[in-house]
Amino acid sequence: MSLVNHAAYLYVHSKELIVLNKKLKRLSKNAEKHKKRGERESDFGRVHKHAKRHAEAGEDIRTLLKKHNRILTKLRQHQVVYANELRKEHKVR
Repeated sequence: MSLVNHAAYLYVHSKELIVLNKKLKRLSKNAEKHKKRGERESDFGRVHKHAKRHAEAGEDIRTLLKKHNRILTKLRQHQVVYANELRKEHKVR
């Protein structure tokens, strides 16, 4: 693949990573909110509701982290190939 293609892959994967980071931040904020609200509640039913929502947010965070790690791996691979292609093109060693 050409240098331009690898640069495009780097750009696309970095944009995907930015979107995932925003989702992770939002989900962690929600999980923290439900944890705090659950601690403040005195009614057992509402405590259970907030604990359940906190757990669901945690599961969502774990799935997004797996996706995040896959994208990071792809980003690293393309960065290495891009650097090698750039070195070959400019013959800098």
